[in-house]
Amino acid sequence: MTGTSEPTWAERARTALAQATTGSLLTRECRSTANLTAVTVHDQVAGTPAVWLSPDSPVVARLAACPVATLVVPAPLGWVLHLTGTFAPLRDTTGEHCGCRGYRPTLLGVRLVGPARVSIPVAEFLAAQPDPLRDDAATMLHHLEEAHAADLLACVRAHGHDALAVVPRAIDRYGIELAAIAADGVDRLRLAFPGGPLEGLDRLNSGWRLPMSCRCASRPA
Repeated sequence: MTGTSEPTWAERARTALAQATTGSLLTRECRSTANLTAVTVHDQVAGTPAVWLSPDSPVVARLAACPVATLVVPAPLGWVLHLTGTFAPLRDTTGEHCGCRGYRPTLLGVRLVGPARVSIPVAEFLAAQPDPLRDDAATMLHHLEEAHAADLLACVRAHGHDALAVVPRAIDRYGIELAAIAADGVDRLRLAFPGGPLEGLDRLNSGWRLPMSCRCASRPA
C-alpha cells in the first residue's frame, strides 16, 4: 500500500493518530498479565501524542516502575495503531484543569495491526503528515455512497472494471478507495485524484469537487 497512488503506511498511521481522541494504554507489572486502561489522547504536531490519566489511576504507579507501554488507537478500515515507547510525565500544566496527569512517549516502535502486521520505522512515522482531508472524509464518503453510487460505478467501468456495484470505503489526499463488487467476488480499487496528492479539498478539479461537496438529495430510502 505504498507509492504515489495512495498513502504510505506512515501517513495512514499519522492520520489514525490525528483522528484519535481516546485509546487504550497497555502496561505490564512484573510477573503479571498485561493491563489495558482507557486514556484520553491528544495528537501532537511532531507525532508524539500526549495521554492523560487520573492521578489515582494504578497506571501512574506502573509507569513510574516501568515507563515502557503501548498506546493502542483505532485506525480506518479495520486496522489498529500500536505506538510503543517510554512514557514520561509532562512538565507543563495543560491537564491541571481536570486534575489529570499527562504523559508523552519517546517512541520505540510503531505498528499497524489488522489484515496484516506492518512495522513502520519511527523516523518515517514522525516525518509523515496526517491526511488533510481527514476531517471531511466521513461526510464525503456517506454522501458519495448515498447520492453518487451510479456515478462512481460508471467511472469504474470506464476504467475497464466489470463491476456490478461499488462501495466507497475511504477518501484521502491521493484519491478514493472502493470495494468493487463483481460476479466473481469483491475487489479493492483506487481512483486517483487528477493532480494529486492534494493539499486540501479546494484543490480538487470541478469534476470531483462538485459531487463530493454538493448538497444534492440522497437516494430515496
